Amino acid sequence: MRHSTFFFLALIAAIVQAVPAADLTKPPAGTCTISAVAVDAPDVDTDGSGCRAGTVGVAFSSDNSLMTILFDDFKAAIGPNAGSTKKRAFCRVNVTMASPGWAFDVSSVDFRGYVRIAQGVDASIVSRWKWIDSKGQDMKGKGNINKKLAGPFEDDFLLHKDGELSDNEASVCSKASARFQLSISASLSASGSSLSGLVQGDAANAQFGEVLNLGWKKC
Repeated sequence: MRHSTFFFLALIAAIVQAVPAADLTKPPAGTCTISAVAVDAPDVDTDGSGCRAGTVGVAFSSDNSLMTILFDDFKAAIGPNAGSTKKRAFCRVNVTMASPGWAFDVSSVDFRGYVRIAQGVDASIVSRWKWIDSKGQDMKGKGNINKKLAGPFEDDFLLHKDGELSDNEASVCSKASARFQLSISASLSASGSSLSGLVQGDAANAQFGEVLNLGWKKC
């Protein structure tokens, strides 16, 4: 992972303000640690590329109000200049963390990237997040973001989505020992082989970035 990734993690955490749910609070700084970030092997998705180890960065902000996830070298391309880049990119990240005495829900997510597609090309971007318990079962409190674009289009984009919060305190607190999983996919399709399209991180640094605003419960 390039040094710029960690600089960008710190920058986003410093400038984006969290919007927690009204009945949730933020824990004291320093109580949350990330012990492991595991990604699927590149061949997990036979129709597209996955993530290579070391190309995903995850960090809490200093006050634990945000979790930032950056995807380095994640892009999809189609057309004569696509080269070895596939028309679909897919990555699934599992984050193992420790937050003694606390657990969080994702109150909202901000997701940014860049799309350049010609007329006749369509782009689809989807991101989903959830928790998985020790038995591998999905837990309450998930969410998703999706965007579809038709060419011609060229610009950075920003998506905002509120999270689907757990329905009670017990459900939130059950996440204290769970793994957090987030997936992202970008797909392109074209009406002709000569048409070009590209989906990647924003134009400033070529990285996809997701900022998750966290609402905490003391358990």
